[in-house]
Amino acid sequence: MFENTMNINVWLEWSGALIGIMGAGLLATHSRVAKYGWLCFLVANLLFIAWALRIGATGLLVQQVCFTLTSLLGIARSGFLPSNHVENKNESSSPAR
Repeated sequence: MFENTMNINVWLEWSGALIGIMGAGLLATHSRVAKYGWLCFLVANLLFIAWALRIGATGLLVQQVCFTLTSLLGIARSGFLPSNHVENKNESSSPAR
């Protein structure tokens, strides 16, 4: 039982680390696929949250909850979610003075 728990903890730790590294690499490309880095970060955050809960690491848990909020902000700003922004036609068609 103890060995199985350790295997899960190791899997959570290394999966979170590798997926987080992949997310950072994607964001660093500044290419059309860069926005998928935010999804990688979100998955890594969730894995690290699960790991922190399992090992009782309160500081890591707080950090990852905050990082999850920044990941969600990145997802929202990168175009994954539909925009409710309505462009004002008067502003866009009027010439600059």
